[in-house]
Amino acid sequence: MRNLPGYALLKTSYALWLRVKYLASVPVQWYWCASQGVRLRAGWCLSGRPLFRIRGRGARVSIGERFTARSKSDGNAIGVFQPVIITAWGKDAEVIIGDDVGVSGCSITACERVVIGDRVLIGAGTLIIDTDGHPLSPMGRVAKLPATTAPIEIGHDVFIGARAIVLKGVKIGAGAVVGAGAVVVKDIAAGTIVGGNPARPLGIVMENPKNV
Repeated sequence: MRNLPGYALLKTSYALWLRVKYLASVPVQWYWCASQGVRLRAGWCLSGRPLFRIRGRGARVSIGERFTARSKSDGNAIGVFQPVIITAWGKDAEVIIGDDVGVSGCSITACERVVIGDRVLIGAGTLIIDTDGHPLSPMGRVAKLPATTAPIEIGHDVFIGARAIVLKGVKIGAGAVVGAGAVVVKDIAAGTIVGGNPARPLGIVMENPKNV
């Protein structure tokens, strides 16, 4: 196909069209983010419209540069069944996300604090939440008491597989891998691979493994 007449022109035209399409989408994306209290930064790539929910005095969502959020199945091999939802819910609640983070169809909720480091990848359907949502005791629910919360901290270069769940009070060390469908209820050491429910260590991450 590369030898066909006009191939170079077609390739250049297509690249230019993609660039124009991207530039045309920026004002729309800027307005969408601003309307929900989040600042769009240079280099963001939004497929579909993520939902940013900021509720409560002092609540905030802060996201670094080159953020990728896939709320549609475009570019995701397994597809997504919900938009990206990032929530700071309650007084002084905050979600802080570093640079070069990629998320697909996941839900991140902070009633206290969720911190995600740089270069973190979060798979489709993942749930990260720093609260029980409701009191565990029936009487507490009847009395509408506040749920227990504890901050979550996810280090740099962590990879969280699709449909994993990360619960309150957890710290995940840098470079760790959380297997698909895992339920994380305890801290994970740096460079550790975990899986299962509840998640348990399965191995360690190899640096630059050789092909076999």
